[in-house]
Amino acid sequence: MTFVITSPCIGTQDQACVDACPVDCIHFEDGADQMLYINPIDCIDCGACQPACPVDAIFPEGEVPGVEAKFIQINELWFEDAAAARAQAGGGDAPAAAPAAEPVAAQAPVAEAPVAEDAPAVASDAAAGDPLTEEAAPEPEPEPELEEIAPFRQVAGSAGVTSAARPYQPSPVGFVTLALFTLIFFAMWVFPGPTSITLGDIDVGTTVLLGVPIAMLMGLIFLGSQWSALSRFAAVHPRKTKKWRQGDLEWRRSEESRRAELVTIVNQIATDRFPYPDESNPELRTYVNLPEPQMAVQVQGEIEKLLPDIVVLDKPGGRPKLIAQVESRETMSRQQAEYVWARLEMKDAPLLLYVPSGMASVAKDYMKAAGIKNAEVRTWRRQPDHTKVLELN
Repeated sequence: MTFVITSPCIGTQDQACVDACPVDCIHFEDGADQMLYINPIDCIDCGACQPACPVDAIFPEGEVPGVEAKFIQINELWFEDAAAARAQAGGGDAPAAAPAAEPVAAQAPVAEAPVAEDAPAVASDAAAGDPLTEEAAPEPEPEPELEEIAPFRQVAGSAGVTSAARPYQPSPVGFVTLALFTLIFFAMWVFPGPTSITLGDIDVGTTVLLGVPIAMLMGLIFLGSQWSALSRFAAVHPRKTKKWRQGDLEWRRSEESRRAELVTIVNQIATDRFPYPDESNPELRTYVNLPEPQMAVQVQGEIEKLLPDIVVLDKPGGRPKLIAQVESRETMSRQQAEYVWARLEMKDAPLLLYVPSGMASVAKDYMKAAGIKNAEVRTWRRQPDHTKVLELN
C-alpha cells in the first residue's frame, strides 16, 4: 500500500508534504512539473504527508476517488518516464507534438524518389502545391532564443569586527585579578594577624577580616573578565537534547528537494521583509542570490567574492546596508558558522541569520564558538500559504 498525489496538487506544489515525509519519497522537477509525485517503492505508508497537504490531494492507494484513479499509475510512471507522466497529468513540459510526428514519418518515403529520373516530377508536384508533399515536409519551427543572463555584480564591504580564525587571547585583567586573589589568600593563611573578632570558637584575625571582602571582589572581577571566554567554551560543546526530540529515524532529504525549499524560503523572506525599493526607502534595493547570483560582496583587501542569500544596498552599486543568510536543518553546522557566517559579518552591515524554528539556541552557540558578535538570529517556519518569521531579542 502506498499514498498517491492527485489532481488538486496541479498548480499548487505547496511542498509541505515534502517536509513531513520522513523517507524523502516525494519528488518533482522545479520548472517542469505542475504537481508532486510519490515514489510507491520508497513510500513506507506512514501517512505523515496526508494531513500536511493544504488542498487534500493525497490519498491512500485504496481510498483514491474513482475520478482520480489514473493518478495511481501516473505517480508510478513519473519515476520511469517523467515526460509521459506529465502528459497524462495534464501539465509540465511533455512533448505534446509527438503523436502528430508519426504520420509525417510514415509519409516521408513518399517524398523520397527511388529513381533519379522521378526527382523532377516530385519537385514539380511540390511546386504545384501538392498537399501530400506539403504535409510530409513541414517547415521547422524557429528555436526560441535563449535569454542572456547578465553576470552578477559586486560591491565592496568593510572587514568584519571579528575573525573566526583568531585564537582566543586571555584577558590581562584576569591574570592581574587572579594573582591578587592568590596573594591575598596566601596572606590570610600565613599571616592572619591579631584577633579582631571571635565567631563562636573561631578567632578571626585582622588580615582575614580585611582580606575576605577584597578577595571576593577580585573573584567577581575575574569572573566578569572571563565571562565571554567561559560562554564561548560552553558554546563549543553541543547542547544535550532530549531523547524523545531526537527521533529514531535518521534521514536526509535529497539536494534537489532541499534546494527547492531553500529557494522558496529565501525569496519569500526577501519579498516580505525587504521589499526595497519602496515609498519609505527609495534609496534601498534588495538583491537575492538564489536561484541565480545577482550581487556579490567583496571584503576590502580580500580577493574572494561572497554570495550571501540576501543583500540590501543603499543604492545600486552602493555599499551594503544589510546582509541576510538563510539556513535549513541540513546546513546548520559549526563549519557553516566558521566558514560562512564569520566571513559575512561586517562592521557597517548587520548580519541577519534566519534559521529553522527551534534552532535559535543552537545558532547562538555556533555564533559564540565562531566569535561572531555583529549578528542577529531570526527563526522561520513553513506555513501552508506563507513563511512565518519570528524576530528574537
